[in-house]
Amino acid sequence: MRFWYSGEMTEHLFYQDPLARTFQAEIREISRDRRELVLDRTLFYPEGGGQPGDRGTLQGFAVTNTRKDHDGKILHILESPLPEYMPEHRPDYTPDDTPRRTGESISEGTILTGELDWDHRFDYMQQHTGQHLLSGALFRIARANTVSVHQGAEITTIEIDLQTLPRETLEAVEDEVNHQIRLDAPVRTFTVDQRELEHYPLRRPTSRTGTIRLVEIEGIDRVACGGVHLPRTGLLNLVQTVGHETIRNRLRLSFKIGNRALRDYRERHREITRSAALLSCHPRDLPHRIEAGQRELQDLRRELRLRTEALARHILGAADSPETPRELLLEKEPEELLKALAEEACTDRRRRIILVNRCGGEALWAIVVGEDHPFPQEELRRKVLAPLGAKGGGKAPLWRGVLPEASPERIRTMTRAFLDLWP
Repeated sequence: MRFWYSGEMTEHLFYQDPLARTFQAEIREISRDRRELVLDRTLFYPEGGGQPGDRGTLQGFAVTNTRKDHDGKILHILESPLPEYMPEHRPDYTPDDTPRRTGESISEGTILTGELDWDHRFDYMQQHTGQHLLSGALFRIARANTVSVHQGAEITTIEIDLQTLPRETLEAVEDEVNHQIRLDAPVRTFTVDQRELEHYPLRRPTSRTGTIRLVEIEGIDRVACGGVHLPRTGLLNLVQTVGHETIRNRLRLSFKIGNRALRDYRERHREITRSAALLSCHPRDLPHRIEAGQRELQDLRRELRLRTEALARHILGAADSPETPRELLLEKEPEELLKALAEEACTDRRRRIILVNRCGGEALWAIVVGEDHPFPQEELRRKVLAPLGAKGGGKAPLWRGVLPEASPERIRTMTRAFLDLWP
């Protein structure tokens, strides 16, 4: 298949042999900033159809992306401007043994050797081909139409025109796709004229006209598509469902496809095995051990809360008469104790107390003024908090917050200011 632009043509090598990794091409155009190249032929697929553009190298110069411009030209985007001449540090050979002497000029007509970033290309061929299998299986098994697709760096998502999908149905779709992978079915691409489309029923109608490129996995899926795919389904290895969510009244399904699925399985297996070893159990017993641990933790937290509340009652009960304004200073105590002390202090209508818990460079504070006394909100803000830059607030009978730069002197200044409200 050839593509014409400006009276010239760029040969789409990526359609002819999707597994090819290197090629030679002639420079046809160089942009003014020498950051974009147009070649007479290329293996670099330009981004489109949800598939990102290829990257790699041209004569060793890094290509960070490939895309089409508004005229349809395939642009190879370089990481840095192409030099006028071959740099001296470059070796006097290329992967295909074509000499490239240092000092040789680089201009239109120069032949370059291109090499794909193969891991990147192969990954997205797996994503694109796997998406075809999944969309085909979703249509056949669940009568779900694919509305949109996103091939991300970690997962591929497929949005369908249903709001829900039973777990058993989704598992049947996954099983069917992995069965088709094991069959190693051929993935065929061919072009037809739009007038011939009636002889090729498509899973999804197309609005394209003229010559249309079709991708077919016999008995599984057939759709108009301009992406780059694997030649056989067996190269997918594995597909697994990893999540789902409802968005815009449609269901979005998330998948790990190909090598991503294998890596995810390996990582999950490693973490599950490690977690089971920490709990001294078999991996299959891990959910039960976690549930038992959660129940035990809840019981311990409940017991700790009751003991903290009892300690707070004891501390406040051992103090002087609650009618006397007082201070209570703590050092590096749990935040739960300060909270319990404040809540216990609120139960006595006569109480007027400032509680401060110094932890490192700051201190947490709580102020309680019982209902038997007017709550001096404005005075607290103006005389106690503002001079020291203390942050916080609340409503009667409790205010609380934080005191930055909580040196003993600053804490003493704060508590003295509070006690001075009742001379």
